[in-house]
Formats: sequence, structure tokens, C-alpha cells
Amino acid sequence: MVEKKEYMKKIGLLLTAAAGFTMSATAQFIEQVGFVGALENNASKDWTKGWANWNPKTTVYGVATDSTTLSDASGKKVISGTVTLNASTIYLLKSFCIVPSGAKLVVPAGTIIRGMADANASPKMYATIIVERGGMIELNGTSSSPVILTSNKAVGSRERGDWGGLVLSGKAVNNQGADVQLEGFSNVAFDNTLGKHGGTDDGDNSGTITYTRVEFAGYAFEPNKEINGVTFGSVGNKTVVNGMQVSYSGDDAYEWFGGTVNAKHLIAFKTTDDDFDTDFGFRGAVQFGIAYRDSSYFDLSWNAPSGSSTSETFESDNDASGSGLKPYTAALFSNITCIGPIGEGQKYSNLSKTAQSAFRRGARIRRNSRLSIINSIFTGYRNFVMFDGDSVLVAAGVKPNGTVTETSNLFRNNYIVNTASAATAGVTNSGLAEVDSKNTPAGLDAWLRLAANGNSIDDVTNGKGNVLVDIQNNDFRIIAGKATSTMANFNNSVVDLFGKFNAVNNISEVTGVSVYPNPAVNEINVDFNSNIAFNGTVKIMDLSGKTLIQKSINALEGLNNVSFETSNVSNGIYLVVMSSNKGQFSQKVIVNK
Repeated sequence: MVEKKEYMKKIGLLLTAAAGFTMSATAQFIEQVGFVGALENNASKDWTKGWANWNPKTTVYGVATDSTTLSDASGKKVISGTVTLNASTIYLLKSFCIVPSGAKLVVPAGTIIRGMADANASPKMYATIIVERGGMIELNGTSSSPVILTSNKAVGSRERGDWGGLVLSGKAVNNQGADVQLEGFSNVAFDNTLGKHGGTDDGDNSGTITYTRVEFAGYAFEPNKEINGVTFGSVGNKTVVNGMQVSYSGDDAYEWFGGTVNAKHLIAFKTTDDDFDTDFGFRGAVQFGIAYRDSSYFDLSWNAPSGSSTSETFESDNDASGSGLKPYTAALFSNITCIGPIGEGQKYSNLSKTAQSAFRRGARIRRNSRLSIINSIFTGYRNFVMFDGDSVLVAAGVKPNGTVTETSNLFRNNYIVNTASAATAGVTNSGLAEVDSKNTPAGLDAWLRLAANGNSIDDVTNGKGNVLVDIQNNDFRIIAGKATSTMANFNNSVVDLFGKFNAVNNISEVTGVSVYPNPAVNEINVDFNSNIAFNGTVKIMDLSGKTLIQKSINALEGLNNVSFETSNVSNGIYLVVMSSNKGQFSQKVIVNK
């Protein structure tokens, strides 16, 4: 029988080469696939089906019937022990819901939480879930029954910023210190101690998030200080994030401040500010994501005299001052489909004057960041890539004396579409590339086009069926036969920091497998994510094919775990073999007691 462990580890694929097993847990993550972008052409492998929602404004949700489990009139509700919600109950979130150290909030598949912030209440109601350092949350949605965090307003009146959002604070390393506070929390009158994050444990665990939708979050704590849809503050890499959609966020969809958490299958839909914002030394990896912009939704401070902010899909800083504090922001994003505000068949000139100013680039990498973006698709932007500042240009090797190192910024093997519709080239932009006012765009433009960087620049329009199947109808699969089907490349040196995994995996039910610890001492755990329930076996075999241990499994939809004691297994290299009537998965593991 499959054991469902509370400390479920990240979903990933492991190295087949024995040498790779000395790498960190962060390395056990990246899947090698042959395509760029979030989705291949095969409709049966569209991971958005069944749980994503492309029209939450008109979705009918039931009336909230529980207003006390997650909220309190004092302005904050503190979870004690383990609180498990009931999927048959609809919960109202008005106040802070705080999960402190030692506590856990468990949200089963199918649960709906409806948020309602109220600035006129006394004290103010911020309608935000905050997982503090040492606390844990389990949002246990499935592909057919997601967890839904949404607005409490009626159909037709929901809008960005109706409630706060989801905040996870961990104990992993950032480059600002061990006790950093997120923006806005210091001015909460009834409790200004919340939102603190940081520490020394990159392997920290804040819980599990699978198949969860976050809709209409992003409430403003103060003017121009909105909370994000989802905020990760120094979250560690034992936290599982696999399947999230943030829609109509009042600020960023996702923002990471330091930490090492990894994530797969993220959607940012009609975000106000940035889709993926990385700061303070974030060093995790994100693979398979969709960012979809709407020209009607942009940061309202785009023309503010001070603190103005344009809306990008990627925005990345080392910190606000562009310092050299380490660890650098050196996250890796792979297989992201990025759809800008310029609609199908349109040009930049078709946007309103306001939208032309509010939207600038697909990716803005600035302030000494080393962010890397690979194997991704960009379409529908004014400018596609901006390396903002000499430190970024030098670190990437664009400017003289710069060398590409393991922490350098890389933008490689990306497919850039619809460049003919971008802004007319100017002093700081080429239509493709953009730089700051001290540089000229020619160098970056030429660097992006270097054959060694593997980028494909395509002037084809982003019309239906040209590159993606049908953007307007939310079908983001690539068109078969295009370069997008064959140009993915995982050989860049930066990928080796996160690992590339050639698992033999042809079990159609299983989308990811993680075998840990590796090397193993007293126990081997096998975690896997299943799309459906199925029966099979898991074996530990030696390299001659002899079975040492075998267990029958009755896998459930979602996350599953099988564990083996290894006290009677000698040191050496073994195979973990999972079999079902649909196929077989095999993976090497080391036992070293």
C-alpha cells in the first residue's frame, strides 16, 4: 500500500549517471524534454487540463458557510496544532490567517476559500494566509479537484486586489540577512511582526502546494505596496510546489525573495505587475510555466514620479541597490511560454498610449542579477529582453571582459516570435533587445543572435496556428513540426547546477519521480505524482537484475510515496524499478551506509 507522507518531497527526475548523485537536493529537479515552451503538441499531455480556469470572473462558487476557522474579528487568526479543512465546507477568509512555527494548515482537494479584504473595518481586514518560519501548509489539490483561493465577491464584480494572497516564509538563505521582513508588514497597526523570513537552512520545508488556484489576490497594505498573489520569502527546497495558477493578481503573480524552493507547472494569468519576480538571492528552479498578459491589466504606478513600475513577465534583481551581496539571484527558468500584451495579429502600435508605456519588455534582468531563462517562448512584447546595467551585461559576457560562469545570466535556446510587431528601434532598444540609457542595444541584440546561444528569432506573427495552437482560446501547445519541437538544449553549464535527468520513464500515469535520500543510508523513499489511480510494483534490484526487495503499490491520484528499509542492503549502486501494466520506470540509486 502506498504511504502518503506528510513530509512529501519534491517531484523530480533523478540523474542516471552515478557521479551525479553527489549533487544537492536542488539538483534533482530538471526534466530533459525535446521541446521549448510549457507544452508539447500532444493534447493528452496538456498539464493545464482539468484544474486551470481561464475565466474566473464568471465562475460560480458557493456561498461561504464558515467564517471563523480562518478569520477573527481581532484582525488575525492563529492556527494551533494541525487544522484540517473540509472540502464540503466553503471558508471565508477576512483577517490574517497565521500558521506559526509548529502548526500546520491542511487543505484537501476541492476545498474553496473565499477572501474578502476590508480596509474600512477596525482593525483592517487583510484577508491573507501567512505561513511563518517553522509553520507548514498543505494545499493538496489534484488535477481534477484543485484547491481554490478566490474572491468572495459575486460574479461580475470580482477584481484584482479583492483579498490579500498567500505568503510563505522560510528559513533558507537570502542575501539580506536572517530576519528580513516583507514589504508592508511593518506598518500593520495591530501586529507589525509578521512576514519575517530568512535563516541558514536551504533545505527548509514549508509544506506542499499542488494544483491550487489563487484568484483576485493582491490587496494593497499601503498605497503602491500591494501583496503578491503568492510570495515566497526564503522558502527552502524541501517545499513541494507542483501546479499553481495565479489569476488577476493586484501586484506580481509570484515573487521570490531569496531561498531555494523549486516549482513546476506555474501559470500567471492577467497579472497586474510582473509574472515572475525574483530578488534577494533566489536560487531555485522553475520548469514548465505559462505567463499570459492582458493589455488592460498593468501596474497603475507605471507613470508615478517616484517608484514607477512597468509590467514585465520576468523582473529580476539581486537587490534594490544592485549590490554584490551573495548569494546572487541566480534562479533558472526553463520551458516557460510567455505571451505579452500585444494580441494575436496585432502590433505594438495597436496598443493604447497608456498600455504602450505601461508594458515594456518580456524579461528585465537588472541590478546585478544572474537570472537564467532557457528553452522558453516569447511572443507579443514591445521589447523582448532587457539587460539593465553594466553588471548584468558584463556577467553575461555581452560586454568585454565578461565571462559566462556558473552564476552568470544566461538567455539561451529561446524562441522569440513576432518581433516585427515590436517597438520601432530607438536609442536604447532594437525592437528585440533593450538596454539602459548608458549603453546601446546593438551589442545585446547581436549577443542574443549568436549561434552559440541557440536563440531563434522569428518575425512570424503570433496569429492562430503559427507557433502556438490557439492563444485566444487558451490552447498554448506548440505547433507540431516547428523548431519549437526540437530546439530545446539542456547542456548549458548553468543547468548542471540544477541537474539534467535522463530517466527511462514510459509509465503514462506517472509525471515525476523522486528517489531520496541519495546516497541512501537506512531508507530509500520513492515519491511520484500520478494522474490516475493504478496498481503496480516497485523493486530494488542490483545491477545484475536480481530483485532484493519488492513492494506492491496501489497508487492514488496525486502524490504517492513508497519506502524501503536498507539495513540489509550492502553498499553499492542499485536500480529502483517501478512497473505497471502501462510500462516501466527505472532509476539508479546509491546505498552508502
